[in-house]
Amino acid sequence: MGEAVADDGRILELHGQGVVGFDGSVHAGSSVGEAGRFWPGNELSAAIERMVQGPRLADVWDIDRKIALAFSAWIEMRQRLASYNAVASAPWTEASKRFLETMSAAGTSETSTPDWREAFAKWSEISNEELIRNQRTDGFLQAQKELLQAGLQLRSRQDDVAETASVMFGLPTRRDFDDVTRQLTELRREVRALARQVRDRKGEGAL
Repeated sequence: MGEAVADDGRILELHGQGVVGFDGSVHAGSSVGEAGRFWPGNELSAAIERMVQGPRLADVWDIDRKIALAFSAWIEMRQRLASYNAVASAPWTEASKRFLETMSAAGTSETSTPDWREAFAKWSEISNEELIRNQRTDGFLQAQKELLQAGLQLRSRQDDVAETASVMFGLPTRRDFDDVTRQLTELRREVRALARQVRDRKGEGAL
């Protein structure tokens, strides 16, 4: 337990010194020896999670913990976004390779230069095939799922920070606005129902 806490503290210290970035990359001019020992993956986010979820100290405000959790969720989303971009960009590389091979084969078999419309149609056909094939793979679906989950987690923790800050400064929270909106909607329904009743009674009196 003590070694884990020490490692967590050293990870945050390395980040504060500019040795490593949010995505785990080692900054230029920094030594990779010690950074590599503490950076097998998403260690900064995991370190923040462990420190925040640890014992609650009296000198640590609740909003500090929630800001740290939101920061950790932001790091996680950035990494999931990078993974998603890597998977989503793969079909373009394959489409470019296939297109060059197709055009090269067409150039050797024909003496005239291919029309740009035919070339564009062939590129559209190849790229659409590769995109559809990629979007049906398990890797793409998994990356898309993880990105969506990370985004929802970040949004939830941002809402926690906003609500805590609003309570701290005596401002209305989102929950308060939701309650007011719900009450206003119910009041409008009651007013419409009452207006219909009055209109129906007036119609009956006229008869």
